[in-house]
Amino acid sequence: MGVAAVAFTSIIALFPLGLNLSKESYEETQAAMLAQTILADIKDQQVGSKNKRYTGGSNNPYSFKLIQVTGNVDPQIVSTNYIGVDLRTLTEQNVYLAYEAKERTDTDPAGKPIMLRPSTYTSNSVPGWYDGSKLSNSLAAVAKVTFRPTFSITTLANTTGLERVDISIETPGNAKPENRRVRTYTGAVVP
Repeated sequence: MGVAAVAFTSIIALFPLGLNLSKESYEETQAAMLAQTILADIKDQQVGSKNKRYTGGSNNPYSFKLIQVTGNVDPQIVSTNYIGVDLRTLTEQNVYLAYEAKERTDTDPAGKPIMLRPSTYTSNSVPGWYDGSKLSNSLAAVAKVTFRPTFSITTLANTTGLERVDISIETPGNAKPENRRVRTYTGAVVP
């Protein structure tokens, strides 16, 4: 009887470990998906001749790579759903993104899946929700996207070479920075 009690207690003691591993696996998957989505958006080239493309102050859509900053992914509304990052710049640039868990509204109303969507952003200045000075309970994850000119030959007319992109995904987004789990992904894009 004592052996059975010890075995039963040992098995029950493993449940919290299993639940913790499941949560970590879910967060790893979500972080990898966010980083993959960000890098895919950056690598996309704006093409066509529609007036909805992001052109910044240069009126040249080919100078900019896009990062989604709102929950709406409609490519026809590029000016409000995305920001442009000018990769011709020879200095390091940072974009900070905050993600919330939101219901999809474009699916069957009976089964609206929850997905992480960007809710706010800042460029080149560290926001309070990222550095922990002004936390928000609704944030599921925060991200920092850093563009570093690596092997760049740049003029105002032409840019060649590679731009290093570091993407840091931190979860949970509503925790202080020292309590977040940080996952870093690195890629390269051609300006």
